[in-house]
Amino acid sequence: MKLERTHDMTTVKEILSHPAIFPHIHEDGLQDITPPDSDAFLWILISDKEGPAGVYMVHYHNQSCVEMHTCLLPRIWGAKANDSVKLLREYLFHQLGVKKVITNVPDYNKMALRFAKANGMKIEGVNRESYLKDGKLIDQIMLGMTRKEWICQSQGQ
Repeated sequence: MKLERTHDMTTVKEILSHPAIFPHIHEDGLQDITPPDSDAFLWILISDKEGPAGVYMVHYHNQSCVEMHTCLLPRIWGAKANDSVKLLREYLFHQLGVKKVITNVPDYNKMALRFAKANGMKIEGVNRESYLKDGKLIDQIMLGMTRKEWICQSQGQ
Protein backbone atom coordinates (compact mmCIF):
# COMPACT_ATOMS: atom_id res chain seq x y z
CA MET A 1 0.00 0.00 0.00
CA LYS A 2 1.27 3.46 -0.83
CA LEU A 3 0.22 7.00 -0.14
CA GLU A 4 0.85 10.01 -2.41
CA ARG A 5 -0.50 13.49 -2.95
CA THR A 6 -2.56 13.64 -6.13
CA HIS A 7 -3.94 16.24 -8.50
CA ASP A 8 -5.86 13.59 -10.47
CA MET A 9 -9.31 14.97 -9.79
CA THR A 10 -10.93 12.39 -12.07
CA THR A 11 -9.76 9.58 -9.77
CA VAL A 12 -10.66 11.58 -6.66
CA LYS A 13 -14.16 12.22 -8.02
CA GLU A 14 -14.61 8.51 -8.86
CA ILE A 15 -13.76 7.60 -5.24
CA LEU A 16 -15.95 10.32 -3.70
CA SER A 17 -18.84 9.34 -5.98
CA HIS A 18 -18.68 5.64 -5.11
CA PRO A 19 -22.12 4.44 -3.88
CA ALA A 20 -20.64 3.22 -0.57
CA ILE A 21 -19.03 6.64 0.07
CA PHE A 22 -21.15 9.41 -1.48
CA PRO A 23 -24.23 9.00 0.77
CA HIS A 24 -22.04 9.53 3.86
CA ILE A 25 -20.10 12.59 2.71
CA HIS A 26 -22.70 14.94 1.33
CA GLU A 27 -25.29 17.17 2.86
CA ASP A 28 -28.78 17.71 1.48
CA GLY A 29 -28.85 19.49 -1.85
CA LEU A 30 -25.49 18.23 -3.14
CA GLN A 31 -26.10 16.08 -6.20
CA ASP A 32 -22.57 15.94 -7.58
CA ILE A 33 -19.10 16.22 -6.14
CA THR A 34 -16.54 18.26 -8.02
CA PRO A 35 -13.41 18.19 -5.88
CA PRO A 36 -11.28 21.33 -6.19
CA ASP A 37 -7.67 20.99 -7.33
CA SER A 38 -6.36 23.73 -5.11
CA ASP A 39 -3.37 24.37 -2.89
CA ALA A 40 -5.91 24.78 -0.06
CA PHE A 41 -6.55 21.02 -0.12
CA LEU A 42 -4.19 18.08 0.00
CA TRP A 43 -5.76 15.10 -1.74
CA ILE A 44 -3.87 12.06 -0.47
CA LEU A 45 -4.44 9.00 -2.64
CA ILE A 46 -4.15 5.51 -1.15
CA SER A 47 -3.27 2.81 -3.67
CA ASP A 48 -2.40 -0.86 -3.59
CA LYS A 49 -1.59 -3.48 -6.22
CA GLU A 50 -5.22 -3.31 -7.43
CA GLY A 51 -5.07 0.47 -7.98
CA PRO A 52 -6.66 3.42 -6.18
CA ALA A 53 -8.17 2.33 -2.87
CA GLY A 54 -9.29 5.62 -1.36
CA VAL A 55 -8.49 9.22 -0.71
CA TYR A 56 -7.94 11.44 2.30
CA MET A 57 -8.80 15.11 2.01
CA VAL A 58 -6.65 17.29 4.24
CA HIS A 59 -6.75 21.04 4.74
CA TYR A 60 -4.92 23.32 7.13
CA HIS A 61 -6.75 25.24 9.84
CA ASN A 62 -3.47 26.93 10.75
CA GLN A 63 0.20 26.02 10.57
CA SER A 64 -0.13 23.45 13.39
CA CYS A 65 -3.54 21.88 12.82
CA VAL A 66 -5.10 20.06 9.87
CA GLU A 67 -8.57 18.67 9.35
CA MET A 68 -8.84 15.40 7.48
CA HIS A 69 -11.66 13.42 5.93
CA THR A 70 -11.56 9.74 5.02
CA CYS A 71 -13.02 8.17 1.86
CA LEU A 72 -11.88 4.56 1.53
CA LEU A 73 -13.31 2.10 -0.94
CA PRO A 74 -15.07 -0.94 0.58
CA ARG A 75 -12.43 -3.34 -0.78
CA ILE A 76 -9.96 -2.10 1.83
CA TRP A 77 -12.32 -1.68 4.79
CA GLY A 78 -10.88 -3.46 7.83
CA ALA A 79 -7.18 -4.10 8.39
CA LYS A 80 -6.06 -2.42 5.15
CA ALA A 81 -7.99 0.72 6.09
CA ASN A 82 -6.14 0.81 9.41
CA ASP A 83 -2.85 0.39 7.52
CA SER A 84 -3.74 3.39 5.35
CA VAL A 85 -4.34 5.50 8.47
CA LYS A 86 -0.87 4.60 9.75
CA LEU A 87 0.63 5.80 6.47
CA LEU A 88 -1.39 9.01 6.63
CA ARG A 89 -0.37 9.77 10.22
CA GLU A 90 3.29 9.15 9.36
CA TYR A 91 2.95 11.55 6.44
CA LEU A 92 1.13 14.25 8.41
CA PHE A 93 3.04 14.13 11.68
CA HIS A 94 6.49 13.17 10.46
CA GLN A 95 6.87 14.48 6.91
CA LEU A 96 4.66 17.59 7.10
CA GLY A 97 5.38 18.29 10.78
CA VAL A 98 1.72 18.76 11.72
CA LYS A 99 1.07 19.04 15.46
CA LYS A 100 -2.65 18.20 15.53
CA VAL A 101 -5.12 16.36 13.30
CA ILE A 102 -8.87 16.74 13.66
CA THR A 103 -11.91 15.36 11.90
CA ASN A 104 -15.65 15.91 12.11
CA VAL A 105 -18.06 12.99 11.87
CA PRO A 106 -21.82 13.41 11.54
CA ASP A 107 -23.47 11.74 14.52
CA TYR A 108 -25.39 9.23 12.34
CA ASN A 109 -22.17 7.83 10.81
CA LYS A 110 -21.40 5.27 13.51
CA MET A 111 -18.97 3.31 11.32
CA ALA A 112 -16.81 6.41 10.71
CA LEU A 113 -16.91 7.29 14.41
CA ARG A 114 -15.79 3.78 15.40
CA PHE A 115 -13.03 3.87 12.77
CA ALA A 116 -11.67 7.21 14.01
CA LYS A 117 -11.70 6.10 17.66
CA ALA A 118 -10.17 2.71 16.83
CA ASN A 119 -7.30 4.56 15.16
CA GLY A 120 -6.46 6.69 18.18
CA MET A 121 -8.58 9.79 17.75
CA LYS A 122 -10.29 11.12 20.84
CA ILE A 123 -13.64 12.89 21.04
CA GLU A 124 -13.04 16.57 21.70
CA GLY A 125 -16.46 18.08 21.31
CA VAL A 126 -19.76 18.36 19.51
CA ASN A 127 -20.65 20.89 16.84
CA ARG A 128 -24.39 20.95 17.43
CA GLU A 129 -26.88 20.95 14.54
CA SER A 130 -24.20 21.68 11.95
CA TYR A 131 -24.82 19.13 9.17
CA LEU A 132 -28.02 18.95 7.11
CA LYS A 133 -29.08 15.39 6.26
CA ASP A 134 -32.53 14.20 5.21
CA GLY A 135 -34.01 17.55 6.15
CA LYS A 136 -32.67 17.43 9.71
CA LEU A 137 -29.79 19.25 11.32
CA ILE A 138 -27.37 16.68 12.72
CA ASP A 139 -24.65 17.13 15.33
CA GLN A 140 -21.06 16.54 14.25
CA ILE A 141 -18.61 14.88 16.59
CA MET A 142 -15.16 16.47 16.53
CA LEU A 143 -12.26 14.12 17.15
CA GLY A 144 -8.56 14.83 17.32
CA MET A 145 -5.08 13.45 17.82
CA THR A 146 -1.93 15.33 18.74
CA ARG A 147 1.55 14.54 17.46
CA LYS A 148 2.52 13.62 21.03
CA GLU A 149 -0.35 11.10 21.23
CA TRP A 150 0.70 9.64 17.87
CA ILE A 151 4.30 9.21 19.06
CA CYS A 152 3.15 7.48 22.26
CA GLN A 153 0.79 5.25 20.29
CA SER A 154 3.42 4.33 17.71
CA GLN A 155 5.86 3.44 20.50
CA GLY A 156 3.25 1.22 22.14
CA GLN A 157 2.79 3.37 25.23
